[in-house]
Amino acid sequence: MASHKYWFETWFNTHYYDALYQHRDENEAAQFIDRLITYLQPEQAATILDVACGKGRHAKYLADKGFTVTGIDLSYKNIREAMSYENEKISFFQHDMQNIFRINYFDCIFNFFTSFGYFVNKKDNLQSIRSFAGGLKPGGFLVIDFFNVNHVLDHLVEDESKTIDAIQFNITKSFEDGFIVKKIEIAEGDKREIFYEKVRAITKQEFENYFDACNLKVKQIFGDYKLNTFNSASSERLILIAQK
Repeated sequence: MASHKYWFETWFNTHYYDALYQHRDENEAAQFIDRLITYLQPEQAATILDVACGKGRHAKYLADKGFTVTGIDLSYKNIREAMSYENEKISFFQHDMQNIFRINYFDCIFNFFTSFGYFVNKKDNLQSIRSFAGGLKPGGFLVIDFFNVNHVLDHLVEDESKTIDAIQFNITKSFEDGFIVKKIEIAEGDKREIFYEKVRAITKQEFENYFDACNLKVKQIFGDYKLNTFNSASSERLILIAQK
């Protein structure tokens, strides 16, 4: 019998995913990382782990600042592309975030741009936080950048269609059984496919419970990429900074 695959094990390896998200704001991402580094003040020799690093652009940005950076991602396709950036300051590995990568090793562990909450079982999310905690040096910082559940639900656009590179995307969003679900119907020539994104709607309190269970202390919570104060009703993001 074939083993069950999570949605992210297939979707992230497709060219459809690359096409749909090719216009992400890299300048905004760079400014966010700059502000984060200014806030955290890591030493120049700091070791940083970028969890769910994608194709490695943000890990490279950090390495270009002089930090020693490791990027991990479950997608072999992403890691294969990211490895083109490798040098003495940066390396990439295919790895499952539920497993500790290196024990008590990193000064900072970053999980950016809602790259969390994909698992069906809550215990798997807790296990991921536990692996992050285990990978941090004492005093090290964990940063998780997630969406603000309240804002997402209040601004949920249920239906959307767009054409990118001759690919038709019909997107339906819904809230089902505690998950934000995005159904993506694709038409490319005569080909028709359906993919899903399914992210658990993890609240601020739930994250704080995860951190507490893993002996991580919440130091600050921001509500957007400009690091403004978090507001549970109006903030677009939930950016949590915890310390081991």
